[in-house]
Amino acid sequence: MATLILRDTHRALEEKMESLDKQKKETSIKIRDAASHGDLKENGEYHAAREEQSFIVRKTQSLQTHSPFHIIEFSEIETEMVGFGNKVTIREEGKDEAEDYYLLGPIEFELDLYPLVITINSPFGQAIVGKKIDEDFTLEIRGEETKFTITAIEKISPE
Repeated sequence: MATLILRDTHRALEEKMESLDKQKKETSIKIRDAASHGDLKENGEYHAAREEQSFIVRKTQSLQTHSPFHIIEFSEIETEMVGFGNKVTIREEGKDEAEDYYLLGPIEFELDLYPLVITINSPFGQAIVGKKIDEDFTLEIRGEETKFTITAIEKISPE
């Protein structure tokens, strides 16, 4: 199944992947240069560069695990009921202030493009999908039932 992703996020992902590829190439050069200094057992520069490259490879693999993608255009986002690409204002029972959550996918979450991202496949995300303004839902949080109310649904605005 394809991972939902906003058009702007897809562009940001491509830029991030290009940046990671560039970092990987630069780190390969650091590894080669550090290895040329001799004994690798006590070569801190070499080990630091290898660790950096491992991090870059893991991050790249993590981002790639979400493909293939289904790109969502801002014009496709609906606001009649909660769905992908919505900024949803939710008030927790007993609290005075409602909070804004962004219902998106794992890439928006990983790239940290929006505050308070809820992924569409998370239990919280699944609980709000299809809800309308003034509709309630309940989630079990830390062993207790907590009631929430949807107070507003908007399109996420392009950055």
